[in-house]
Amino acid sequence: MNYLSNPHLERFFNKTLYFHGSDQFEISSKAKIKKFLSFPYPVSYKINSRGFRDKDWPLDTSNVIWCLGDSATFGFGSPLEHTWSSILQLKSKRRCLNLGVEGASNILLSKMAKQIIDNHAPKVMVIMWSFFHRRHKDPWEFIHFAGGSFDEDLQVFNQCYEEVNYFNTKCNIINLLIPTQSPDNFNSPIFHTSQVDFARDAYHFDYKTAEIYVEHILSKIS
Repeated sequence: MNYLSNPHLERFFNKTLYFHGSDQFEISSKAKIKKFLSFPYPVSYKINSRGFRDKDWPLDTSNVIWCLGDSATFGFGSPLEHTWSSILQLKSKRRCLNLGVEGASNILLSKMAKQIIDNHAPKVMVIMWSFFHRRHKDPWEFIHFAGGSFDEDLQVFNQCYEEVNYFNTKCNIINLLIPTQSPDNFNSPIFHTSQVDFARDAYHFDYKTAEIYVEHILSKIS
């Protein structure tokens, strides 16, 4: 199974199609409508040949930073230059590959990370782990698993985390949590921050929150 070519987005985006804004999503509350209408930056999405929101990968990936995550890494609702991988690329002066997958489960992220480690011998990888309750089927058909307890969800996450990190000795793996996945009953040293701004969809974060994550990442790779 190839986890580094994303067929999921091809169901929604043509590879050369620009998809503007988040207008197809229902905005329910007045507060969200206000944020949605007042977002001052144009948003478009262009997908590369592998199905990720990025330019095509360079032939030489020996010094790139691999950026994995869900829609918060994809940058849904934000311009590409506001995503944390783009800001990291600008500040680190190293090519950063955005492998954000909308709706990604942590099981998928762990499989992607292990394939990168096996096939590309990465020097630096950053994983922004997703919601604990997410699962997948094929693995590109995503579901929100509602049948388990928090303890069961946490057990699945811990297994994903350990599979990537426990036996790793060569790659500098920097682990993050999305801002909305920090429940009170989860005590972990994995870095996360409060969300300080919103993207155009009034749910995902924009560049101010992304910059906080980037400063942490830079402190781990400098």
